[in-house]
Amino acid sequence: MDQFDAAIVGGGPEGLVAAIKLARAGLRVCVLEKETEPGGRAVTREFHPGFRASPYADELPAVAPRLYRELELARHGAILAPSPASTCVSEGGRSIFFADEARTARAVPPESRVGLLAYRREIECLQEAIEDRASLVTARARGFSLNPRLGSVRFTSWPAGGWATASLEELLRLRIADPVLRLHLAADATSGRAVSPYLSGTALHALAPGVGRSGQPPGGMGKLGAALARVAAASGVLLRCGAEVTNISLKNDRARSVVIGGREEIRARVVVSALDLKSTVLDLMRWSEVSPELIRRVGQYRQAGQTARVLFALDAPPNLPLAREVPDVALGPIHVVPTFESLALAHEAWSAGALPRAPLVTLRVPSFADPRLAPVGKAIMTATLAAIPAQMHEGSWRNGKRAQLIAIALAAAERVMPGVTSRVIASKTIVAPEIETVLGCNDGDLDGGELAPDQALGFRPFEGVDWQDGRTPVAGLYLGGSSSAASPFLLGASGERAALAVLTDLKKRPAA
Repeated sequence: MDQFDAAIVGGGPEGLVAAIKLARAGLRVCVLEKETEPGGRAVTREFHPGFRASPYADELPAVAPRLYRELELARHGAILAPSPASTCVSEGGRSIFFADEARTARAVPPESRVGLLAYRREIECLQEAIEDRASLVTARARGFSLNPRLGSVRFTSWPAGGWATASLEELLRLRIADPVLRLHLAADATSGRAVSPYLSGTALHALAPGVGRSGQPPGGMGKLGAALARVAAASGVLLRCGAEVTNISLKNDRARSVVIGGREEIRARVVVSALDLKSTVLDLMRWSEVSPELIRRVGQYRQAGQTARVLFALDAPPNLPLAREVPDVALGPIHVVPTFESLALAHEAWSAGALPRAPLVTLRVPSFADPRLAPVGKAIMTATLAAIPAQMHEGSWRNGKRAQLIAIALAAAERVMPGVTSRVIASKTIVAPEIETVLGCNDGDLDGGELAPDQALGFRPFEGVDWQDGRTPVAGLYLGGSSSAASPFLLGASGERAALAVLTDLKKRPAA
């Protein structure tokens, strides 16, 4: 039976980052990934002969610059380029934001310019504060934090302020004069999610990645997953694919091993799960081995799929008139959403388990940025549909619902790419049950839980000393996936924080 210092469950970005940090500190580490390749969300796959796309996301949250440099991701081929522009088309008109602040200032109406630029700087300051807090790991119940660069510092709370109680609509209305720009900012914040912007606490979504903060490597998300896997291997991590963990075993109330495929046991001093909270506790642990209170509390944690994807193979690049005026439009997201009210109506439909009539649809043409993703002369288009329930109240996904998703996506695409429907060769829909099966996300929730005041930052997944910085109430078990405090604001931060907590608890220090 193999014996490791740390066993990592899940070979996505968070699991690989945790493994790298631990291995570089001198621990013997294995990563166990059930798919045939590592990467999790960060993969690129062929969905039709000759056509490749990233199935789950075209863009992921930003990797903190410090962590990006430390992992040497650029040297390993993961050049993460933020989208140069974001476009929104609505009943009120169209708007374009640029990653470059000066270009954005020139593109917006004068009466909204000062407010918009101040809002963007406010967002940047809060995001930087979240990034700084994410690098701090508290020593359990000792009142100070440990940072590999700063040493011991006083406990620092997570930043949020009034954002945790304000609605997204209120936040934007108080800062931005133009309603068209407000809708665009709301679309940037809620793309792929089910959010009513009128509800208290939804302002937190504005701190999630938007244009200029996220990154996408040429060739798709698979470049990032492959780069992290190479760094892990070079750091001495044992990476096993096709190894599905079916159980986390406890001995004397401490996580001591994981079981692969119901047969093979791998012992470890600690276990780090890069899966979400419910998948970790409710699916991988024997309920008889943990307290009923833990099972009850985890069961009440809110997780639900919110997004669907449609990948289109096109026999020619689409006609995008907006790109003739502003070429950068072709290289970023294009949001199609009728009104602010339609976001709330879509959330209501999602809550009822029904397909919304007019959800937010975010379109991209990745082959404009990298023609190698499609055969010569052809193209790919992706559509991310927000507020799409995992479980349909009026029937399963087999009863024509996929065709409805395709119709919704193409109707949105026709508004900005006239004639694109006639160019479709093939399409592939990806809905929550498939996301759950492939990625292990409970109910297909890519965010690892609802982003709400009682489930965000210092309250994620729960408030309390037993859940500090990636730790759980189960000794030896650490949570480093999407249900951790730094998600969904930063990529890699939850895995790093879980690793730092392990090193703190094992009285080790990470390599400089």
